[in-house]
Amino acid sequence: MRCSGGLRVLVAALVTLGVALVGAGHGWAQQAAPPAAGPAAPAPADDSPGLTAMAAVAGAIGSVFYIPFKLAAICPGMALASGASLAFTGGDKETADYLLRAGCAGTYFITPGMVRGQEEFQGSGAR
Repeated sequence: MRCSGGLRVLVAALVTLGVALVGAGHGWAQQAAPPAAGPAAPAPADDSPGLTAMAAVAGAIGSVFYIPFKLAAICPGMALASGASLAFTGGDKETADYLLRAGCAGTYFITPGMVRGQEEFQGSGAR
């Protein structure tokens, strides 16, 4: 299978953007996790730069596939369900807001911490 030069540049740009955004911390719509009650989590046994780099690359590649799915399917689908709920319930905004929040809130970017099991993935509908 042959890729054109433009497609290679686009894929490289998306991966680079993903790595840059993963390194920046939380995603745009991601909520900050509350501080953990109790003792701090132990440091990972092997925190080598190679594993950190591989986790960053895996997070970027995962984000390249997950972000379009979330933006093109999950969030718009729940927005339609929210509007239908608003119409069928006669204007019950509480249910419509819940459906919209369930589809559009949560994780957008897969971080290296998620890949390594140090952070929780907040999928659609997570509270």
